[in-house]
Amino acid sequence: MKQHHYNLLSLAVMTACYSDYAMAEQETDKPINALQAQCLLGVPQFHGEVVKGDQTQLPVYIEADSALINQPKDATYTGDVNVQQGNRTISADQVRVEQDGDNARYAYLQGSFDYRDNIINAKGRDATINLMSKESNLANADYQLVGRQGRGTAQNVSVTDEQRVMKNATFTSCLPNDESWSIEANEMIQHVKDEYAELWHARFKVLGVPVFYSPYLQFPIGDRRRSGLLIPNAGHSSRDGYFYSQPFYWNIAPNMDATFTPTYFSRRGWQFSPEFRYLTKFGEGKFAAEYMQKDRLPAWTEKQKSRHLLFWQHTVNFASNWRFSADYTRVSDRRYFSDFVSNYGNSTDGYATQNFKLGYYQPNYNISIAAKRFQTFDDSGSKPYRVFPQIDFHYYKNDLVKNGDFSFFGQASYFANDSKTMPTAWRFHAEPAMNFPVANRFGSINLETKLYATQYLQKKGEDANAEDIQRNVTRVLPQFKLDLKTTLEAKRNLFDGFDQVLEPRIQYLYRPYKDQSNIGSQRQQSLGLGYDSALLQQDYFSLFNDRRYSGLDRIASANQVTVGGTTRFFNNQTGSEVFNFSAGQIYYLSPSKIDNISANSTTKRSSSWSLESNWKFHPKWNWHGSYQYDTRLNKTALANTSLQYKFKENNLVQLNYRYASRNYIDQNLSANRYGQDIKQVGVVIGWEVTDKVGIMASHYHDIALKKPVESQLGITYNTCCWNVSLYTARRLVATPTGKSDTIRDFYYDNRFGINFELRFGNNYNSGVSKMLKRGIIPYTEAYDIN
Repeated sequence: MKQHHYNLLSLAVMTACYSDYAMAEQETDKPINALQAQCLLGVPQFHGEVVKGDQTQLPVYIEADSALINQPKDATYTGDVNVQQGNRTISADQVRVEQDGDNARYAYLQGSFDYRDNIINAKGRDATINLMSKESNLANADYQLVGRQGRGTAQNVSVTDEQRVMKNATFTSCLPNDESWSIEANEMIQHVKDEYAELWHARFKVLGVPVFYSPYLQFPIGDRRRSGLLIPNAGHSSRDGYFYSQPFYWNIAPNMDATFTPTYFSRRGWQFSPEFRYLTKFGEGKFAAEYMQKDRLPAWTEKQKSRHLLFWQHTVNFASNWRFSADYTRVSDRRYFSDFVSNYGNSTDGYATQNFKLGYYQPNYNISIAAKRFQTFDDSGSKPYRVFPQIDFHYYKNDLVKNGDFSFFGQASYFANDSKTMPTAWRFHAEPAMNFPVANRFGSINLETKLYATQYLQKKGEDANAEDIQRNVTRVLPQFKLDLKTTLEAKRNLFDGFDQVLEPRIQYLYRPYKDQSNIGSQRQQSLGLGYDSALLQQDYFSLFNDRRYSGLDRIASANQVTVGGTTRFFNNQTGSEVFNFSAGQIYYLSPSKIDNISANSTTKRSSSWSLESNWKFHPKWNWHGSYQYDTRLNKTALANTSLQYKFKENNLVQLNYRYASRNYIDQNLSANRYGQDIKQVGVVIGWEVTDKVGIMASHYHDIALKKPVESQLGITYNTCCWNVSLYTARRLVATPTGKSDTIRDFYYDNRFGINFELRFGNNYNSGVSKMLKRGIIPYTEAYDIN
């Protein structure tokens, strides 16, 4: 970090306070917004080119009405005295300079003085300055920072290279004539090299009225982070009661820190939430926890159990080609994310992941070993399989034969389950592939051949009621794929001012059928199929995928042709894309099957029609829509549309509609809670009403249930030196334990919160972008255009 040599009143009397609270990042090179420009109007600016280097080594220029010089010992300058040295200028009634050869040189400012440099402007009466060092003593100083907010007073100031001691000092980041808040201290010591300030007998005043006293305080005075209290959060919830959280930041070292957040809920008790961040030669990551020893909430029946969360994320690259990653989240119970607002999960999450991976990477191959586990939050009996080890090997070789690229994927995995009724298994998989791409100005043809070879060593569960299972299963499936793509440009414009292109695509896929019902359990279909397979969601972009199921345990037969295409319109003046439309469908030449169960077979001769479109019909307007029509049932399966007006970054209105048919839900999920379609409409508004006022409002309503899902309202008021935010929400929550759970029963949490923040001249954010991220359905901007 660049070191500044402050002198005289460059003691930056209260640079102490020009950093935000400890966790705030410094904001540099960002465009000035309206509020910032307004605030900086009341802040003095330095004019001219900044002179760099040690100011004490530069020549001194003095102008005065009269001078009495007793060379070489002393000189007295009287009447409109102006002293200039480098970036600093001093105006005073009288200046007396005394020196003892090269041993000492002092300047005595008598009467009123006015000091200005590129760091600070100050006025006062009487000062003593050591011209051969940075030591000085000032009296009755009234200062204001240059180029940023910050002003105050000090009855007496003593400055050395190491520290600055101020008596009866004050500070505020409010502009002149604004006394919204200030800090007063009997004594303030600024430690220059360590970049922190100490205050004794500190009083915090609001509108001149003392509201807080502390016999001792510490806070940062530079870019370094310092330990201390962060902004608290307070509010009320109809479920949790009144709550208050007070984060404490601990700056352990330059490469690691921690935050401790105790939260009190009047209806639940205390929750403790530590978070530890680190960046070392062993990698970077974050460890966090949330712990409540005893939840007093009446709806929580397991009073003897603590409620907690553990979270760990870690990544490291080492020894040039090795990588390790960890992503671990575990909670005490399945209702945790429904009952608590957490930074590490959401009430809409169906599971928590616990993954570890160690890999070695080379340009043509890589090998890794991983462990995976899922903690699901449903109330079904058996839980998903955990896998360890999972050893993956990838190899790539272009032009192995003429115009042919070779790839190989191999895997060895072991699956186990907590339930003794479930089988366990080793799975060994090999997947060689040859790809022959041909491309020219007319388009591209890609011919791919692949082989899936899988061997299972399965073992029956240990429970007496465990189902019988075939011990050895071998599955070998060849695959052939031909993919044709081209781009056609229209010679005649369909619409004036817009160029059009058409991107048709045709793919043929063949894979023979093999009954795979003997892989994994046949009893527990709620866990998926086999050990790690589940039906993938379908949309336009998935039509050209090789497989309908995730994982390797279900590889469906295929004898199909996929036809699709995209048309795009471009503004012929700017070249920007303004509209696109994609449509596609799979035609099954024979049913795609994994077993003899009709529900797992594509009995019809075609898949659902899948449509996708984006339209930017105005620089500030965007529309997006997707649609799936089920040809088997002759009805809509899935649809969503979104219309957004975005005047500028934080000024927007978005309208949403989401639809999912009951049949679509049933085929993709193991259970449908309400047994009916999902039809939701929503609106999100974020707007900076004025330079000081910002609002956020959202409302989502389920038409099928005829009930609101979530409503939010946030208002933030910003000034140059403080901010207050009000937030209220009403959202649907999970059915409390012991309560009726029918289609007519709905339970809501009504929440209200308030935040107050002091600003020190380095944060002018309206707060709208932060508020838009709140809620169980936060704002997203998913427009696949430009």
